[in-house]
Amino acid sequence: MHLDNTTNRNQAWLAPRFENIPSDLIKQPWAVWVAEPRAGQPGKFNKAPRCPKTGFNIASSKPQTFSTFDEAKRGYQTGKYTGLGVLLTNNGIIGVDIDNYPELFKQKPEIKAWVQLAVKHGHYCERSPSKTGLRLFMRGNLPGAGRKYEGLEIYQNARFLTVTGHIIKVNGDQK
Repeated sequence: MHLDNTTNRNQAWLAPRFENIPSDLIKQPWAVWVAEPRAGQPGKFNKAPRCPKTGFNIASSKPQTFSTFDEAKRGYQTGKYTGLGVLLTNNGIIGVDIDNYPELFKQKPEIKAWVQLAVKHGHYCERSPSKTGLRLFMRGNLPGAGRKYEGLEIYQNARFLTVTGHIIKVNGDQK
């Protein structure tokens, strides 16, 4: 069952740049997603993972229900989905979700400096589908479950994160 993508037309979502997605991420489990407006939260959207073949929701706690990168890419290219994303599976990749980064960077310049340092040292950073957030992926392991800290959400297991391939460089420019 595929959902109609008409609810997404008022939002200008970034289309994925597949060629920029790093091979470490490509090797992970993938899915597609449809932006679904959150009830009572104007401008906020759920981006739950869906199987690119069936359109059904899949659980981030069940990596076996996810697909390959190529299957998710083909699913996205049908035009039935808003984007695609990767599942973190506790295998040495940490994902950092940074919402509303321009405001956060103004309020907490130390976080901006940390992100710039991470990018300078070769970690992958990209703009979120809404263009207001960032995703940072790096190698490492967290001492425990995911957590929220100072405007950051940091995960390494059983978490689905959208991916766009819109790379952010050290100075904050986009590639």
